[in-house]
Formats: sequence, structure tokens, C-alpha cells
Amino acid sequence: MMDRSSKMQGALIVCAAASFAVALWDLAFGGFHFQIASVRVSSWEAFKPFRVGAICTAAAVWLHDRGTPNTAAWTRSARWTVAPAAAASLVVVVLTIPFGSFVAGGSDAYGYVSQAYLWASGHLVSHEPFTRFATLVGPAVAPLGYVVGHSDALVPTYPPGLPLAMALATKVGGPRALYVVVPLLSGLAVWLTYVLGAQVGGRGIGMIASVLFAFSPIFLNQAFAPMSDVPATAWWLFAWVFALRPGVSSAFVAGIAASAAILTRPNLVPLAIVLALVVAIERSRGKRVISFAAGLVPACGIIAALNAYWYGSALRSGYGSPRELYAWSNGAANLRNYTAWLVELHSPGILIACLAPFMLRSKATAAMSAFIAVVLFSYLFYFVYDTWSFVRFLLPAIPLLFILLAAVMVTALERIPIAMRRACVVLLCLLAPCWFLIRAERLMVFDNRRAEYRQVAVGEFVKSRLPANAVVMTVSESGSVRLYGARPTLRWDVIEPSRFEQVVEVMRTHGYAAYILLESSEENQFRATFAESSVLGRLDWPALIQYYGPTDVRVWAVDDRMRYVGGHRWLPEVVPPE
Repeated sequence: MMDRSSKMQGALIVCAAASFAVALWDLAFGGFHFQIASVRVSSWEAFKPFRVGAICTAAAVWLHDRGTPNTAAWTRSARWTVAPAAAASLVVVVLTIPFGSFVAGGSDAYGYVSQAYLWASGHLVSHEPFTRFATLVGPAVAPLGYVVGHSDALVPTYPPGLPLAMALATKVGGPRALYVVVPLLSGLAVWLTYVLGAQVGGRGIGMIASVLFAFSPIFLNQAFAPMSDVPATAWWLFAWVFALRPGVSSAFVAGIAASAAILTRPNLVPLAIVLALVVAIERSRGKRVISFAAGLVPACGIIAALNAYWYGSALRSGYGSPRELYAWSNGAANLRNYTAWLVELHSPGILIACLAPFMLRSKATAAMSAFIAVVLFSYLFYFVYDTWSFVRFLLPAIPLLFILLAAVMVTALERIPIAMRRACVVLLCLLAPCWFLIRAERLMVFDNRRAEYRQVAVGEFVKSRLPANAVVMTVSESGSVRLYGARPTLRWDVIEPSRFEQVVEVMRTHGYAAYILLESSEENQFRATFAESSVLGRLDWPALIQYYGPTDVRVWAVDDRMRYVGGHRWLPEVVPPE
């Protein structure tokens, strides 16, 4: 009987290895097909052979454990949890190499990267000669990620946490090194999820949670971008790990980590209250809480001082006042959206985590539930968005959701036959991430790098083709044109329609040639805004420059309209592809 079982295990392992090899081939080369006699053999979708491999692996584990006495296999499972968690951490970092967007484009990425260069150069604000026009054209002189501050300086709107980490990276590894900060912190976040899960309920829980979190579509989406969501998540996880450890020094480290998280996302400062309660669970609670606060207070002081310097009030952020940002009426829509997006990205299985407070009676479970609730409440009354990617706001809560989910799953597994438990874990940890990756692919998470490349391509083309006195009127690329194109920009979305031609004339009077740069998604909005008040708003003449890609971009020379009316014709110059 044992020999037969061993042979079946061997056959299943061979089948699993072959299936995984086929899946890798499909991913690397797009599939294959060949014919044996009249039988056609083909494979084009990696998920199908991977699913077969997962089932064969789980079956082999079940056969092995069925022949192991009593609980030996299940109790020894803790020994092999480290390797999958470490592998998941490494895989996330490796995935950022081909799929990461190492581009300072759009509001967030440009805001963080350019602010990092400011910190690295020892400046808190940016003084540019072009900002002198603020008195004539208003806030349009500030690109996305900045506002016009005192003495017509450009003031960052984003918190300093991530830019400070990026600035440190530039000091160590040069200007491009700042792009490794988020990938490294993404790997750390996955590993800390494992450590925290192991602290709360055992290594098996930590492994399941870390593997699921590593392949979460929203986590991968943010791990591929130079934005603050993953860093804030990593710092809060770091704070959790040390808050649960005994000793006064651990509480201090937890405070320092929470301090870094608050510098990265100041609006999440209420989460520190939950961590303080966690710190107070252990012995010497008084000393531990004081030590935690000692590590925490510096961040609050730094944020208050920077807010006062940048925006004139310690309580005002770069995003605006609380009254401008929050509204009670947003609560229902946001609750509906965030819940729907979590389910859409992770399947309804994510809701199993909601059972944890009822099935697992522990202080850690209660604290994690409170932490998740505070994260949700922090954004419940914020602006309402209509795109799934904004569930990134809840990212600090998602690893905790997976830990609670894993805890419920392990509790349920302990009620089934011992021989089936590890097989179920293997199946979950292979098929769920595969489903997440398919979901991420359908949401074009792995296309972000190619999509964001337009910022570099267009910016560099602008630098080489437009005259030195060009001023580019744009919104989405108002930062990247400055960074890669070395040309000043004006944001047309903050120019009054009735003043559009006046602004163009102001630029012309001061020796600038105006150009209009629009992404394809902006053209209709631009026409709707300016077509009635200005003939320039019609964009009824050929573009000077055209970029073709996932998002098309066109650049018009304002002075070319008169040439077109006069009978001149031309074709746009096409920006070379990557």
C-alpha cells in the first residue's frame, strides 16, 4: 500500500512539475502547439496548466500526510512557512523590475519625486523665475503636486515622508536610486505581514496572509508606482510588529515606525491611538506608552512645523482644509465603492475576514479590527472617486484583513481531517494568488510601465523640438514636462475661460511662445471649457506633435492657428515609440 502511495505521489509531483513548466513557457513565450498524428496539443493560457499543477501538488501533499502518524505533518507545517513567505517577498520586488513605473509622471509620482530632489538639495520650496507670473496668471504657474506659496515660491502639496526616504536614497545611490524605495518597501511589507501574522496566530497564518497580500491586485498596482501607499503600509506594519513585542525599547521602535508612517500619510494619525492601546497590553504599560509616544511625537511636530511654513497653519495640509476635503454626504457612496472594489479585486472571500471578531476572541484580533475600522473611517467622508485604483487608500488595512482571513481559515481547517489540512493550504496559496494575478492583468496593472512611459517620451521630445522660450499649457503632464522637457508649464484647468486668450497674450508679451499639450482623455474637457470663450479652445488646426500609445498625446502650437487659417498645411511630428 505504501509503495503504491509513494508511486502516486511521485507521479503527481512529476505532473505538477510539468504543468508548472508549461505555465512558465506560456508566460514567457505566449504558448505553443504541435500535432502528434491527428492529435493537436496546445497551451496558450498559463492559468490552466498552473491550476493543474496546483491540484497535483495538493493531492501529493494529501497522500503524504495521509500516511503520516496523527498530527505530525500539521504540527510540523510551521517549519516550511518561512520559505513561501520569503519567496513571496522576493517575487514582489523582482516583479517591479519589468513592470515598475520608474517615471515621475502625473500628480502623485511627480510630486513625490520632485520633492525628493528638493530635500536632497537642501531646499523646502522651489524658487523658479517663471513663478513671477503668478501675479498675472494666478495659480496656473504651479504644476500638479505644488501650490504657489509665500514669495511666489512653489510649495509641495504632498507629505514629506516618502520624499525624505527617496532623498536619502539619492544620497546613497544617485538620482535614479529614489525609484528603488517603493519596491524595497513592498518586499518588506510582505515579509512584515508574515511576521505579524505569526505573532498573532502562528506561522501558518502569517504565511497564508503574506502570500495572499503579495499578489493582491491593488498592492501590486501600488508597488509598481513611486507613490506613498506602499511605504505607509510598510511603516504601519513595522509599528504593529514591535508594538506586540514586550519591552520598553520595542515600544519606542514602534513609535518611530508609526512616526515614519505619519510623515508619509499624516491623515492616518488616529491609527497611532490604536497602536498605543496595543502597546499598553503588555507589562510596564506606563513606561511602554511613554516610550511609544517619545518615538511618535517628533513626526507630529515636523508635520505641524512644515504645514505652518508651507501653508500658513499647522492644521492645514497641502490638500486643503478639512472642510474642503470631507463631507458627511460622501459616506454612503464611499462605503459602497470601497466594499465593491475590495470584493472585485480579491473575490467575495475577502469578506471572510469579517468573521474573525466573532470566531477569534483575542485582544490582537480586536485591535486589528479597530485598526481596519479607523483606516476606513479616515477615508469614508473623503472625496468620492469612481475608479477601483482608489481603494489604495485602504492599503494599510489590507494586510490585516488577510491576517484575519487566514486566522479564520486556519481555525476552520482544524475542524477537518488532519491529512487534508496542508493540502487545503497549498491549494489556497497557489490558486488564490493565480486568480489575483489574472484579475490584475485584466485591470492592466502590468501595463502601467508602458502607459506611463509617455511622460518621458513626450517630455524629452518637447525638450528637443520646442524652442527654449516655449511655455506648455497642460494639466496631467504639467510636472513631467518640467522634469523631462525642461520647459515651464501653465495649468489650463485653473485658468478662467474668459481669461484664456489674455493669459496667452501675457506670455507672448513677455517673450514666451505658448503651446497646448493634451492627453486624449483631456481634449473634450479642454474644448468644453474654452471653445465658447476663445477660438483657441476649438483646437481646429493640426497638432505639431503626436504621441501614439495606450494614451495618445498631442501638442499644438498656439501661433500655428493663424498659419493654418492662412492656408499652410502640415502633418504632426510623431514621437518615436519606446
